[in-house]
Amino acid sequence: MDDPVEILHVEPTPEFAAETREHFDQVDGNVRVRTVSGATAALDELCTSRIDCVISDYEIPDSDGLELLQRVREEFPDLPFIIFTGAGSEAVASKALTGGATDYISKGDDTEQFDLLANRVLNAVERYRATRRAAAEERVSRVVRAVDRALVRADSEADIEGDCCEILSDADPYTFAWIGGVDEETGRIEPRAWGGGADEYLESITITADETPTGNGPAGRAVRTGTLAVSQNIHDDEAFEPWREAATEYGFQSVAAIPLHYESRRYGLLVVYADRSHAFDEAERDLLTDLGDDIAHAIHSRTIRSELRRTTARMEALFADAPDMITVHDTDGTLVDANRTTREQLGYTSEELDGMSVWEVDAEMDPAAARAFWDRMDNGSRHELETQFRRADGSTFPVAVHLRKTNVNGDTQFVVNSRDITARKERERRLETRSEALTAAIDGMAILDTDDRYVFVNPAHAEMYGYDDPDALLGESWRLCYGPDEEARFEREVFPELAEHREWFGEATGLRADGETFPQEVSLTRLDNGYLICVVRDVTERRTYLRNLEAIQRRTQALMETETVAETAQVAVETAQDILDAELSGFHVLDEADGRLRLLTETEPIGRTFEPLPGYHRRDDDPVSAVVWEAFDAGDPLYIPDTADHDRLAGNTPARSGVIQPIADHGVFIVSSTRPDAFDETDRALVDLLTSTLTVALRRVDRESLLQERERELTRQNERLEEFASVVSHDLRNPLEVVSGSLELAAQTGEEEHFDRGRRAVGRMEQLIDDLLSLAREGHPVGEMDKVDLGTVAERCWTTVATDEARLQVAESVELTASESRLKQLLENLFRNSVEHGSTGNRTGSDDSVEHGSTGSRPVGDDSVEHGEEGVTITVGALPSESGFYVADDGPGIPPDEREAVFESGYSTATEGTGFGLAIVDRIASVHGWDLSLAESDDGGVRFEVVTDPSA
Repeated sequence: MDDPVEILHVEPTPEFAAETREHFDQVDGNVRVRTVSGATAALDELCTSRIDCVISDYEIPDSDGLELLQRVREEFPDLPFIIFTGAGSEAVASKALTGGATDYISKGDDTEQFDLLANRVLNAVERYRATRRAAAEERVSRVVRAVDRALVRADSEADIEGDCCEILSDADPYTFAWIGGVDEETGRIEPRAWGGGADEYLESITITADETPTGNGPAGRAVRTGTLAVSQNIHDDEAFEPWREAATEYGFQSVAAIPLHYESRRYGLLVVYADRSHAFDEAERDLLTDLGDDIAHAIHSRTIRSELRRTTARMEALFADAPDMITVHDTDGTLVDANRTTREQLGYTSEELDGMSVWEVDAEMDPAAARAFWDRMDNGSRHELETQFRRADGSTFPVAVHLRKTNVNGDTQFVVNSRDITARKERERRLETRSEALTAAIDGMAILDTDDRYVFVNPAHAEMYGYDDPDALLGESWRLCYGPDEEARFEREVFPELAEHREWFGEATGLRADGETFPQEVSLTRLDNGYLICVVRDVTERRTYLRNLEAIQRRTQALMETETVAETAQVAVETAQDILDAELSGFHVLDEADGRLRLLTETEPIGRTFEPLPGYHRRDDDPVSAVVWEAFDAGDPLYIPDTADHDRLAGNTPARSGVIQPIADHGVFIVSSTRPDAFDETDRALVDLLTSTLTVALRRVDRESLLQERERELTRQNERLEEFASVVSHDLRNPLEVVSGSLELAAQTGEEEHFDRGRRAVGRMEQLIDDLLSLAREGHPVGEMDKVDLGTVAERCWTTVATDEARLQVAESVELTASESRLKQLLENLFRNSVEHGSTGNRTGSDDSVEHGSTGSRPVGDDSVEHGEEGVTITVGALPSESGFYVADDGPGIPPDEREAVFESGYSTATEGTGFGLAIVDRIASVHGWDLSLAESDDGGVRFEVVTDPSA
């Protein structure tokens, strides 16, 4: 973009506003960011400055982003408006998009949010400016046509000036126009004609041509410099101070003053006011300059004709001072007389011209051919031609020559009136350029005669109606291009309005040569000669785009209600297939650990087209994988019109065209087709919109998943706290009461057995506390794991457990991938469980229990009672296919109906048990991802099985 991009950023946080402005400076030095903190300041800025795009947070002072959007849309319906916020929601995003927001972008914690924002802003501004340029060109065309008609119709200088002022004041964005000149006595610039209904404004102000404050405005500068002068913003232009208050009352925002000069003559100046600031860009200034030249030329022509009609007595003076070059030569081509204009334009003195021949001046004249032609001319006859005159310095310029043969006092002479047509040639060149533009225009343009038959048809018009050659329509009626219903509507509604207003704009349904109909916009203008200018635009694609846009907006609601990444991606993939006809589309999720973009969800045709299903590994030699990963790493969309023309994709994929849309931290969204060039610029814009919505939805799913996981973790932590609170409030109370009672008896009796029983209760409390801490730690991740040998670890653990008369035998070892320290804890707890519940050697009796009492001879859970005097035998071995291991004993075992309860924290039937041993075992197995189960051993005891590979 050549002109600077002016962005208005509505952001209440200065630090974030500065960060945004700095990022735009890095992305594009042609971008200017203005920052305001609230809605009121934003609306004031929009009224006084040229703004290309508004970026607004949702939470802003004195309003919110949606209300500001609504107010902006009332005054600026097409201005790009982007909600850029960290405080919004899915509902806000939906309301923003349906309320006319150009885009909705969530703030993040990294710089990618600014890259996305900058990309969306620049794309939106480019589309906005293109739309405005197209509208401006159409408006300019209408103004030029209207002024040209007025100049042709006008009978006097007053008519020219009045009509032009009225036409300009009625043309958006102009609201008022006047033409005036300098009063030589007072030095004031006095209006002569005006249009727009602001006459009282002119009566309330004073404008001069000098360099005083009243002469430093655009009008005074234009008079002094002879060039167009503007004030782009009346509110901020210090030079406009003398008239600012009055101009503001009439809603004037900017003004331009255009000198009316023709050659060396000045006919005053044209002053035009607009109702918005910065209305006079380069194109607008060129338009007004050309209009000023046309008006001056028209005034000049009327002035000259008026002077010629007044009296023939002034012929001599006219000859001497005529703006055209007038010469007289004899039959030999010798110059007899020449006026002042001739001398000035050719650069000769009177003495130098006297006696020169015509061919010394006319650079294209052949003397012999000229004499022969003069001889054939009748006396009094006229002849017109165009040629080139040569100046004294050797330069040439085009002239139009009017030659008349006459008799003066019996001598034959030739009076030659010549006019410098350099300006006319330039205008003709411009008209020719405009004509070529009409011929090459993408809109259908045609001219119909007074019988409503085509006399001009550009190629676009013919092609739009299904004709290869524009000449096929010449001489035909416009009715050939419309069906009976439309023909009747035009006769009934359109032509009456056209007759009244001379212009009509609306929608219609065209009829192609093959019978197909299509929607169109039609502009009709009736010229003074009765001819009809017809401009037609096929709006099929635009309506299709709007339908697709509405469909995507409807799908946005579905994206805002998904619960998983897969479900979210599936909605986007189906949308691409249904709306964009992208039959080969899929979402590839990022697997960072494996360095792979894995196909998560896809359209049904992919399964039939690709074998195997596409997946992209970063380290693959596959050229398709390389292209996809490059796009993902770059973070920018990649459009591929035709894979057959791509140096790496050609022949390596069944897709012929597509768009690769990277989504940071998630993967890539690939929209593709088996057809080349399947996605035009409009389709790519829709893919951008769909991808933006998908990105927002995926981030929402991530946030909700994280919240759910946090809720689950809090639930687990609360459950553990409840466990611990239960132990502290319940199980620790028993030994505390034993200690309290023992100390009281020891103080009364002094007997040693009371101290012994207190010591045993204290030991019991220590064991409970140790197991409690161990249980709390077992919920944590296992950390680093290594290959360990089960038999070796088991034998080491055996030496650290109080085994009494128990025995350990390793039936068969197996290699495991585990945390060795955690595996030791698991085995130690299993060994301790078997020893404590399978032998009597380590029992201390039941006199230390306050609550449990005697448990009988049948053990339950991890704290069962003794079953005999023999030491228990514990066997460690591998499960079949090395899928895990087991720990079994030949103790009394556990009844089937009580096996589920033994893994519950605090469950115990033994007076010495804490109830945490097997709960710790269960936690260790869980964090390793192992399955733990309990069964009866071959000897009738307990057999714990740990499956480390559930798939085996």
